[in-house]
Amino acid sequence: MNSQDLNLIQRKIAGYPERLGKMQKRYGAVFAPNASEISSAIKGLNAYMLQLQVNKGSFLKLKEEIEGDAAKLEEIEKSLDRAELSESVRLSLVQVMHAKATASDYVNSIDAQLDVAAVAKEKLELAQKQKKTIDVINLLTMIQKGDGYRL
Repeated sequence: MNSQDLNLIQRKIAGYPERLGKMQKRYGAVFAPNASEISSAIKGLNAYMLQLQVNKGSFLKLKEEIEGDAAKLEEIEKSLDRAELSESVRLSLVQVMHAKATASDYVNSIDAQLDVAAVAKEKLELAQKQKKTIDVINLLTMIQKGDGYRL
């Protein structure tokens, strides 16, 4: 690779912190749902999980891009002698490793949040089914006692 390719990769790597910062702000804008009824809580969780999946996809896409650039940069590093290895190439290697680790951390964090949200959704759906069952039992009890509707 020539120096022009190296400069292009280094410019791209230098832009990763800004891109990660924008993605972190967007991820920070995702709030866990808050509801007082089961059905609205389930709907809120669905929207929350969708937002998390979108953010996860963005981080995964950036992570793949970073890994590709890291591979190119490592290839350049191997082709250069230790004496030729400039400080800027070393700094770019550190930057790309940091960006890769940051993206991986966010992907892992989002995965954990998605797992917790999925468990909460399952529990809410089960509670909703049980509530419906209890409502039917209460209605049948009212009918049997003659307190409510008659068949």
